[in-house]
Amino acid sequence: MSKMFKFETELKVNPAPHNQSNFNKFGKVYKSEQEKAYITDLAIKLKSKLNRNKFKRFGPQPIRVDYVFGFMPPKSWSKKKKLSALNHEVYPTSSQLGNWDNLCKSTQDRLNALIIEDDRFIVDGRGRKIYTEKPYLKIEIEEIT
Repeated sequence: MSKMFKFETELKVNPAPHNQSNFNKFGKVYKSEQEKAYITDLAIKLKSKLNRNKFKRFGPQPIRVDYVFGFMPPKSWSKKKKLSALNHEVYPTSSQLGNWDNLCKSTQDRLNALIIEDDRFIVDGRGRKIYTEKPYLKIEIEEIT
């Protein structure tokens, strides 16, 4: 039987992508305020779950990850458009919400050392973006045996 980790939570803020194009005056990449708020919220919620369980990190075996990123529809949208979004007839493709690969990257960076030994052990995975009533994240991690 392979080891599995499931985590699902509402967030205080929308998931935020890792952004490689933010540089300080010394040429170092820095995290945006949105990414900092997201990964801080995620870390608090993950640590809370881990403290309740006797958890052993994944690694060094190959693993599969599955992410579902939930975003609140914009407040400026009509009720009809918001309903369509919540029924998954409209998907979050706005550039402000980020690319799914960068969302996976910011999330994986937070999982490193907490849940998995290193994200280099991820050999398979999926990331999905949907609209939800509140900011949301679902993570499933499974060993590949």
